[in-house]
Amino acid sequence: MAIVELSEKKYKNGRRPFKAVLYELQPPESVENGIGTKYNKNGITFLEEYCAPQLGSIADMSVRVEFLDENRTIICGHGETGVNEDGLITFRNASVVGHFTRGYIDDIDYEGETKRCVCGEGYLDEMCYPEFVANLEEDLNNGVTVEGSVEIFKAKGNTGIVYMNGWRETGRIPVEFIHSGWDMVMNPADTSSIVLELNENQNKEDKQKMDGTIDMKEITSAIKETISEINSKESALEEKISEQNSVIEQKDSVIAEKDVKISELNASVEKLQKALEDTKTENETAWEQIEILRKEIAKAKVAEKLGEVDEALSEFNEDEKAVAKEDIDKLKSDINSCENIDELNEIASEVNSIKSKICMNIVAQQKAAEKQASATEPTAETNSEKVEDIFSEVCESIEVVDDDEDVSIF
Repeated sequence: MAIVELSEKKYKNGRRPFKAVLYELQPPESVENGIGTKYNKNGITFLEEYCAPQLGSIADMSVRVEFLDENRTIICGHGETGVNEDGLITFRNASVVGHFTRGYIDDIDYEGETKRCVCGEGYLDEMCYPEFVANLEEDLNNGVTVEGSVEIFKAKGNTGIVYMNGWRETGRIPVEFIHSGWDMVMNPADTSSIVLELNENQNKEDKQKMDGTIDMKEITSAIKETISEINSKESALEEKISEQNSVIEQKDSVIAEKDVKISELNASVEKLQKALEDTKTENETAWEQIEILRKEIAKAKVAEKLGEVDEALSEFNEDEKAVAKEDIDKLKSDINSCENIDELNEIASEVNSIKSKICMNIVAQQKAAEKQASATEPTAETNSEKVEDIFSEVCESIEVVDDDEDVSIF
């Protein structure tokens, strides 16, 4: 998307208003089973339902640039330098060139297509970065797209950004977050983030007006005087021209030297661009490896949980466990369906209730046997004692559990 606006006034306080698209919103119908089938270049599916409540966090959000040159005009990357002990990403190599004043949602026309986007208005600090604003203005006038990258951060009270169906590389849907910053970058993670508006015209001085009649004699006299002055100064002008030609030759020599330096700088920029591409490829490979490890860990935890279930029910034989077979199969199925470790921790333990169900069935069978024995044997007291011994031996480990309490076997 091309930049369309940069404020038409250069205010006396040096603040240059601008507008920017932060990111594109995807339609709700593109979500299937809690996963976005349409997403931005960074893999995120932003939905208006969850982004609209966070528009307030755009106000006072900083606009950052990592400059590539000493004159602070060439845009590079994020300027990210690491993560501190609180989990906060730091951008020590970046410069804050302005701030947003508000965020809003609007329909943006781009290449004949209307897109629903989250946008922001703010200002650039033209006092501190005059060359940068001037270069940005020139790019906009020449139709150059100035792209950006928005950062989101965990909301207050959360340990991280909350996604609808957990984090995934593509189609993840953030539902609880805040906007933390926006960077103008050379290689954006989300190409829908662009500068929309930057005013480019300065206030013009009023033209003077001439009133009254014109005296032709005065004009003729003025013309003659001017011609006389021109003739008298002709020789002096020729001398000045000679001097200027000498200066021009010197400047041409200086320009040639600068062209050499510019050529060297362009070569350095190409190397930096290649380094950025290599870093991007390495990061993508690292994320793929992390995802593989995460899945392997989840498989190991599933096997561990299944082993704990089997161990907890090992005191019963297959006939005794038959009465709770459906409950046991369902519990194992729930564990096997988990993909993330966090999901395993959320599965409520059903083992104690399963053990209780098995024991109650054993007791019921024993009581039926007791009743049958009472009808055939004369010593009911002796039979009763035998039933008590069997019951205490089989079910002595059963604890009475309050149904309102969550019980975990892990």
